[in-house]
Amino acid sequence: MKTLDTKLAAIHADPGRAKDFILADAKDADMAFGLAATGVDPATARARSLAEFRDQIREVVRQGLVDIMLMSASTNDLLAAGEGLFQHSAVTPAVRGNDTTDIHVLAGAPYPKQPSRPCRTSRIDEVMRGGTDLALYSITPAGDADRDGAALEAYSAFRAEAEAAGLRHFLEVFPPNVPVPIADIGRFLSDFVVRTLAGVPASGRPLFLKLPYFGPKVLEDLVAYDPHL
Repeated sequence: MKTLDTKLAAIHADPGRAKDFILADAKDADMAFGLAATGVDPATARARSLAEFRDQIREVVRQGLVDIMLMSASTNDLLAAGEGLFQHSAVTPAVRGNDTTDIHVLAGAPYPKQPSRPCRTSRIDEVMRGGTDLALYSITPAGDADRDGAALEAYSAFRAEAEAAGLRHFLEVFPPNVPVPIADIGRFLSDFVVRTLAGVPASGRPLFLKLPYFGPKVLEDLVAYDPHL
């Protein structure tokens, strides 16, 4: 049994009092930072290779201290499909299911300072190699009707493919990555989440939400609205 499924069952059984929390290790940086994704070895001050970066993933999974290991589709293809790393592990493998342009942090490129637009490099069948059945989908609203409408339509298309293939997902909503004329960003994001999920039936809903923290008021409002969010 994967610890993620055990914890989710406990949370849904008693959402008001469950003490469980989900711990994910985000090792999908190669979908964002290019050569810088692997980080620097603190002992040598030398940039890690991709092979060394993946060795770190193997070690974390073997330790079994996290619930989710989030990876790029290419890393999942090697470790889950190629090596069977998660077959006898309580850690759940997950793949970044989309890569909106605000996370394209390439040297000298202005993408993160431009309004986010939908982008999906990986395919559902590639995400699910090696038995992986969980993906992260992220949305970065811009407070603009055309851009946010396109983001929601892209999410709808992803959900249709994912549901048909049996792929589960969790949803991350980032704050706008560009200045917007909105005074209460926390309330805006809460409303965006509620409005987004209002159009999603039970069969297509995310397993859980990953949201930035804007203080207890935002969390209290969401829980009061629907403790199962």
